[in-house]
Amino acid sequence: MAEKLDEVDWKILEAIKLKARLPVSGISRKTGLSRDVVKYRLQQLVKKGVINGFYTMLNLPSVGLGVWGYLHISFKDLTSKREEELIEFVKEHPNVLFAYSNLGSWDFGIEYCARDPKHFYELQKELKEKFSDIIKDSETGSYLEIHKMCYVPGQG
Repeated sequence: MAEKLDEVDWKILEAIKLKARLPVSGISRKTGLSRDVVKYRLQQLVKKGVINGFYTMLNLPSVGLGVWGYLHISFKDLTSKREEELIEFVKEHPNVLFAYSNLGSWDFGIEYCARDPKHFYELQKELKEKFSDIIKDSETGSYLEIHKMCYVPGQG
């Protein structure tokens, strides 16, 4: 069941969406709320599962991973066992940033980071060879520039 958030919750979420490590005092200043209210509300948002974690976002090129791209897959002859194996493979793969099941033209999507285009190709080739029995078709591409990335939407 969806949690009902009020204006105070949304103010706090807006304050931390680009800087999750902002201290309670900083959130208090940004929102005009008391530190006690901010602290209590943050605890409640975590307890209720609205906030499921605080993550580090790397500047990937600064650590030698300058290519960020995707692989979209449509399946053939997919069994539950092979689907579980694919999901486990992407969960464990160190270069997979994001993987998802999809509704639409593609059944599954994966976002990778790689050192360079050759490494990106090798990562996708590894997956395509390992799961060739269930891959009907695929599409790949890489991102040139990210214009927006936000995991806290507005109140709409």
